[in-house]
Amino acid sequence: MFQRTRRAWQNWSAAPAPDVAAWVNDFYRTLPAGARTSAPDVAREYGRALYRRYDSFLRGKSVSTRPYYVGLSSRMPDFTHLTKRVALVADTMLLSEHGSGPVHALGEDVDMPLLSADPNGASDSALLRWRYGIVTEDLAGLGRWLLDAEPLLRSGLVWYGPAYTQGSSGMQMGTVRESLLESGPLPSFQDRSIDFVVEHGRAVDVSRTKPLASRVVRPVLEIDLPFIDGLSLHDFAQATSEEFDSYTHYRDFMRARLLELDDALEAVDSQVALERIALSIRDEMHAAVAEMSSATRTRAFTRSGAVLGTTSAVLAAVRPDALQGALSFSATLAAGATGLWPTIQAFADNKPRHAQGKWHYVWVLQKRTARRRRA
Repeated sequence: MFQRTRRAWQNWSAAPAPDVAAWVNDFYRTLPAGARTSAPDVAREYGRALYRRYDSFLRGKSVSTRPYYVGLSSRMPDFTHLTKRVALVADTMLLSEHGSGPVHALGEDVDMPLLSADPNGASDSALLRWRYGIVTEDLAGLGRWLLDAEPLLRSGLVWYGPAYTQGSSGMQMGTVRESLLESGPLPSFQDRSIDFVVEHGRAVDVSRTKPLASRVVRPVLEIDLPFIDGLSLHDFAQATSEEFDSYTHYRDFMRARLLELDDALEAVDSQVALERIALSIRDEMHAAVAEMSSATRTRAFTRSGAVLGTTSAVLAAVRPDALQGALSFSATLAAGATGLWPTIQAFADNKPRHAQGKWHYVWVLQKRTARRRRA
């Protein structure tokens, strides 16, 4: 077993680091439609699909020079809270669990390692078989998270690293099956990828190798961000994917503001410093959102006026009787009939698209949060 694992790791270490996001997109694209109706099945399919690639993906993380590629370990019930917050400051976030909970078997894997070789070139090999599974306290919760966070995983912002366990179930040499490695309990989980362990809402820095990430990850879990706290993970992930350019601008802004904390996070007045930044962010957010809402209303009015003027000019030039009819029956049209007024209203309701500013992203999140609270 040791020989197989060591040889596989050596081969992966020599290979280029794979693209996690590309694999994730393939996973969701090929996920059977029937599996999506069962959250536990989604989790199992993810675990099976990732199993042989996992070490290479971890290697890609370990050699990455991006300071904001971070790995966090937490309990499953905290995944939604962590995802919505850490995604606001991280380039890519690897989420894993603490490795406690029941083992969920995924299946059996096989390999044929080289056991020995003599000077004449003869060699001997064996067929190794072992069971493998993942450790999670809530398989259904994991599946729901994988479905709700799908846009984030597809964008390369987040991915999940299972707590894999494996145990040997036997060895076959030639045509004879020998029970040299008896079945036994799956071994305990050990992780190599975690930078922060999250307990009770706070991140403990365990890597000490990513000071910039520590400056932003730890405070973003504590700072008051009301525009996302009432938002579902599904809505957050969808908005972040749809407003990706605006999101990246806001992410840079959040990093800059949290880095202003400098050493205050270690000082006695760390909570005071955090509250000052939270108040500053809220003030800027409210001012920007108010300005954007006002601009949206102005744009809608201008558009409706432009459409009315253009339509009137065309109808007056081509069909004066049609213009007179449209204006005469405006009340009926406004009540739902097809015609001039619904066209104007459609333009008035059209929201600005392709916005690049950082506050547009916050504006979208806040609107979704408000809509959810009214529901």
